Amino acid sequence: MARARRSVMSRLCILTVIAAALAAAAGCGSDAEGPVVGPFLEGGAYDPRAGETVRFVDTLRGARTVDVPTGIGQSSLLKLGEIRGIRFEAVLLQFDFDSIEHYAGMTVDSAILDLPVIAVQDTLFHLGVRFHELLGGFTEDDTMTAAPPYDPSPIPGPSGETVRDVNFERTEFALDRSIAQAWLDGTADPWLHGLVIVWDSEPDTLGLIEMNSQNRGTDPPVIRLLLSGGAELVCPVTADYTVTRCRECGFAVVGGVARRIFFEFELSGIPDEAILHYSALVLHVDGGGGLGATGGELLLGISTDFFYYLYAPASGDPSDPGFLSGTGIARDSFVPTLDAPLKVPLGQYMIDLLSGARANTGLVIQSDLETVRVQKAALLTSAAGDSLRPYIEIIYSMPADFGGGR
Repeated sequence: MARARRSVMSRLCILTVIAAALAAAAGCGSDAEGPVVGPFLEGGAYDPRAGETVRFVDTLRGARTVDVPTGIGQSSLLKLGEIRGIRFEAVLLQFDFDSIEHYAGMTVDSAILDLPVIAVQDTLFHLGVRFHELLGGFTEDDTMTAAPPYDPSPIPGPSGETVRDVNFERTEFALDRSIAQAWLDGTADPWLHGLVIVWDSEPDTLGLIEMNSQNRGTDPPVIRLLLSGGAELVCPVTADYTVTRCRECGFAVVGGVARRIFFEFELSGIPDEAILHYSALVLHVDGGGGLGATGGELLLGISTDFFYYLYAPASGDPSDPGFLSGTGIARDSFVPTLDAPLKVPLGQYMIDLLSGARANTGLVIQSDLETVRVQKAALLTSAAGDSLRPYIEIIYSMPADFGGGR
């Protein structure tokens, strides 16, 4: 019995070996439906050529400033003077004279214009100014780059003086009381459109004087009439405005005036099959020409950061209204008074541009607070050299070569 069992086991082992050999032979056959291991092994190791990675730099076809007429009538501060090439050349004031009728017939002892100065860039700075009656009205929502028409004859003081010196210590200015007396007597109307304060002449040194606006909500400019018997009539400002312009702003983005920068570029050197990894508009900030916040704004705790907005305009023609708006690409902030590179990522915009999904109308950078604050970010130009001039940087790679050749 033992010999019989050993014979059966031997036959089973032989059958198992034969079955395994047949299976192996079937796996190595040339059947098209079978595994395709053989050809790869016969041809050597699978060895594609890696695609090249490239840093592409476009130094821009053009970069120019575009002035966009803008004005700020909702600021907390009124300004006179100049800083970083930005000139604050006039202040407009409208007053509430409605209560005058309650003091009709009383005698005016003195009339005073009170300008609540809170900061002077240099405590020694002073500015000669004149007061004129406005002949045209304004609102704080207006866009003004120059003062409205005004009476060319200055409003005199008690002794006939017409030029007043505004500085850190002198903020109250006496007016010819006969002007206010005529208001109370009903022989003349109060200044219907208000008054304008303008520079009398160019000062020896430039500086900045800042005073409260009625928008700050406390201590606004007023006209005080001191009447016989000790009564006092206060006429507060109801609207005010600082007329501002760029005198020498240079290659800069300026809010509140305003000035934008238009960049034009070509990307024809990038192959159609390129795989994009990174893209940015690279700028270099000239901190010496920047303005983040004035002295008065610092007193109010206002940020010194410059907030920018980059967009692709709907039109590449600055004379076309479509140039002023478009597709937003990036918004962020930086310190405009420090020399530093600024890399603005272009993200999906560049992907769409290279794929042909969008037209190349250039790029525009502006202050994101353009209608709210006067700020300035100066940028270096091509004169600073290739490494510091504005440019577009793109990192891409080419697809791998799957032919396997070396």
